[in-house]
Amino acid sequence: MINRRRKAGAVLAAFAAAVAVWLPATSAQAAGGPVVHITVLRDHIGLPVPPADDPPQIGWYLDNDGPGTAKDVAISADLSDVKDWVTVNGKSVDSFAWPAIGSVREGSSAGYIADVNAKPGTPLGTTGKVTLSGTSSNGTVVSRTIELTAGTTELKVNKLADRKGDKPGSTIESPITISNTGTLPAKGVQLRMASTIGLSYADHFSNCAYTTVQAEAATQQALCTFDTVVEPGKSYRLDQPLKLDVTHQALFEYFTDEALPLSGGAPTPGDGPKLSLVAAGDAGTDGTSEGQQNIDVDSTADMVAGGDTAKGAPGDLVHVDVSLSDHGPGWVYYNKSDDQPALLLTVPTGTKAVEIPKHCSVWNEDAQSGTGEQTPGAPQYICSPSPNTFAVGDTRTFRFGLKIREGAKTTTGEARATTAYGNTMTFDDNHANDTAAVTVEVEGSDSGSATATATPSASATAKADGNGVGTQTVATADDSTGSLARTGSSGMLPVAATAGAGALLLGAALVFVVRRRKA
Repeated sequence: MINRRRKAGAVLAAFAAAVAVWLPATSAQAAGGPVVHITVLRDHIGLPVPPADDPPQIGWYLDNDGPGTAKDVAISADLSDVKDWVTVNGKSVDSFAWPAIGSVREGSSAGYIADVNAKPGTPLGTTGKVTLSGTSSNGTVVSRTIELTAGTTELKVNKLADRKGDKPGSTIESPITISNTGTLPAKGVQLRMASTIGLSYADHFSNCAYTTVQAEAATQQALCTFDTVVEPGKSYRLDQPLKLDVTHQALFEYFTDEALPLSGGAPTPGDGPKLSLVAAGDAGTDGTSEGQQNIDVDSTADMVAGGDTAKGAPGDLVHVDVSLSDHGPGWVYYNKSDDQPALLLTVPTGTKAVEIPKHCSVWNEDAQSGTGEQTPGAPQYICSPSPNTFAVGDTRTFRFGLKIREGAKTTTGEARATTAYGNTMTFDDNHANDTAAVTVEVEGSDSGSATATATPSASATAKADGNGVGTQTVATADDSTGSLARTGSSGMLPVAATAGAGALLLGAALVFVVRRRKA
């Protein structure tokens, strides 16, 4: 197996291809033994002509349907049908065997890859099949076939410029062009489009299917099919601009599109006229495999802090529910930074936070971020909602358990709508409701006036037992160890690790984020 460094874009493209083409094979289950399916990244692979220095790959992983663990699993490829014109990892062979995997537990397991290339001089359009099969000492491995073709169909869409300032109620018109920069024609095209929920398709066409998908952020998707043959080196455009209506809840939106060679049947016909592709000259050189247009709408979202009041006697454990809500008019899906909407709790003086809710951590004023730690007794905590999208009307609530100290009087802290790094949310133009009181009424104290919580000091150090009566400081050290508290974002950036023997781990994609600090 060859280990090589891959660009992040290639990793994401492979992951998208795996999701797009996965079609489970079927087989009778061996009596009493586990059944293992070979799942491929792509069941049809176009090979560049002439051969490429960075060739495409056969990639696969395993799905064990059970029952139990499959033992002594080994996978190989039969290349006899393509040996005359295909190389695998640079060699012309009848068969290729990957290193033995051994035991495969129920569920999905890591697989392998192998480079495939067409030999020099192979005529365009040459096709053949590779069969992946396997063995197991106690089960059945279901074989899988991949079709190889000399030549590629490479469809690109035109890049759309990002937009700012569109107003709710307006309509955006965008020309969509599809180019074939490969060496083989596409015998029909699928145009896949998706937009966030602040946008809606102004027109519906009979050759497009429309769905709404719930994921991290809900998207409205359109899949349009065309029987037009898209020749290599040529461009084709939609016979009318794509129209997107900007809805009343729009704020930070995006639109994506990609074109793929037509495969399988067309979706169920819809209503309306038919959308067509028309010739538009030579293929452009500035297209992209998947386009994304960011659309920042001229609107706002009012993020509101919610406070609470609790009652108890010294020594009691009381609970307060603090919250962050979106009062509109825009929904919030801020996908340009990890400086996401958050709620900052300043603990009322004379109480100690002893129960810290999920998604909340100690706030470090010096670092302007959460530490990722849920240490009791800190003076401030930052809460980062998950998911971090807010539909209009959404409320995220965080329950803290506070212990009332001996000698404490009725006291008030604060919940503040902010961002993960303590910034003001620029899309919120109403700051009158950014803060809310968090009050603990202490029985037996003079309840006529609450003790205001002191403004936290960035240079002070928290005591090991949290806030004292009448004072409050910001934690900059880990009281249990004396070491400096961790700084930076509490979010973990996924890291891609190299698997043993170069195994390709599937089902995860790298997410790159940009952290925005205060100016």
